[in-house]
Amino acid sequence: MAARISVRRITIAGGGFSGATAAVQLVRASPVPLEITIVEPRETAGPGLAYSATDPDHRLNGPTWSHSILPEDGGHFTRWCDAHGVLQRDPEALVPDGNAFVRRADYGRYLAAELARHARWPANGSTIAHLRDRASRVAFDGHAISIATEAGRTLDAAMLIVATGNPLPRLQAPFAPSLAGHPSIIENPLEPSRLGDIDPLARVLVVGSGLTALDIVSTLVRAGRGAFGSHRGGIVVTSRRGLRPRPQPPAVASGEGAEPPRPLDRIMGDVPAFLLPPAAPPTLRAWVRAVRERIREVEAGGDSWHKGFDELRDVVWRAWPLLPADQKRRFLRMLRTWYDVHRFRAPPQNDAIVRAAEARGAVEFRAARLRSVEAVAGQHTLRVRFAPRGGDDERVECFDAIVNCTGLDAAAGVRANPLLASLVADGALSVDETGIGFAVDARCRAIGVDGRANPALRVVGPPTAGTFGDPLGAMFIAAQVYRMLPDVFDALGQAPGRSPSR
Repeated sequence: MAARISVRRITIAGGGFSGATAAVQLVRASPVPLEITIVEPRETAGPGLAYSATDPDHRLNGPTWSHSILPEDGGHFTRWCDAHGVLQRDPEALVPDGNAFVRRADYGRYLAAELARHARWPANGSTIAHLRDRASRVAFDGHAISIATEAGRTLDAAMLIVATGNPLPRLQAPFAPSLAGHPSIIENPLEPSRLGDIDPLARVLVVGSGLTALDIVSTLVRAGRGAFGSHRGGIVVTSRRGLRPRPQPPAVASGEGAEPPRPLDRIMGDVPAFLLPPAAPPTLRAWVRAVRERIREVEAGGDSWHKGFDELRDVVWRAWPLLPADQKRRFLRMLRTWYDVHRFRAPPQNDAIVRAAEARGAVEFRAARLRSVEAVAGQHTLRVRFAPRGGDDERVECFDAIVNCTGLDAAAGVRANPLLASLVADGALSVDETGIGFAVDARCRAIGVDGRANPALRVVGPPTAGTFGDPLGAMFIAAQVYRMLPDVFDALGQAPGRSPSR
């Protein structure tokens, strides 16, 4: 009689995309049974914060091939869409080159469905369970980990994977903390019910001009799909530099009917030679110059700037660690906004909606710094003081509603998450050298305050942005997990394997 192979228990804290792709890839690649528990307070694991949107105008900002939960199979999500009639229900998702930019809600359903399909994986007897709770504390005892939850449960595991994703949006300066509860301020723009409360005649200020802002503006201008038309009160979108997401490339892929790109082929490449001049230490200034020169070369050859930029973007996880710490911090202070508007591109549908509204005067994009925001006594109105970019002349205006679409606040994520706060307090997690995430090594092992990497504690996704530069999109997070798996299996006492069953 064959000896029984012991089950390895893994707990994943966080049930958004990072946690879902970690769970699915683990059970598919493991040569022995795994018992995975995803601790996630939402009713459904998989969609997380980003893909729980219900508005039909909130779309992915990349085509289906770039959103596969399996980075070695660029057609995985596309086939799911075909099998579930996604494009039949949403023909607007298709763009002329044959790619599809589907609704975030459909992508959330895909992630939930894949977790359900892998809940019992017959190829190796692995399981995935969703515990609707929140992890709060961790105790390490030799090779064992004990995870306590807010509801009083205790989970024993051989490994904990922190997949907490992005923190909830919160008001930042110059908003006073007391304004978070103001009825005319939407602190978290991802709450679907709040936008519907905005009067079509309200004058609205959207703070921030990234992808979330495009989603919000799309919702507002299309809210009156019926007889009364779109939002009529005027919308101002403001950010310090007035930058907005750039458009998609002229053809993201080779078109309808072509074999979809394989994400791993793009991400596992080498750092481009134009960033590595001989005998010269890497500096931010030199890299900016090199990228600009490369873009000029590809444009001279008839391609768009996207090709030159993407040669860096796709392998930034290899390139970013080459920069000295002071150069990384300089980038975050001075260039991150410029990088982000080229990196996080607008879905064509949202871009068209917003530009049409802008052309008819319903939306104004503005480069200005907010100096102050004050509630008008006895009213729902808010008085906002602006300082236009490039000048000191202040401008005071009143708005009926403000929607917060500012950038991420990593420090707030730690304070708001009891698990992260406890791991930091206990020294199991340490802040990375840039200050925007947690320190991990190349295999996603958490580095504690003692400087040692813990093979039983892994961190994946957005909390590792300071170490890898850009694990902030589905394609890049999925590849990050893929790279981590062999070492995870080693740490669990398994032989690394890479033959996932279909």
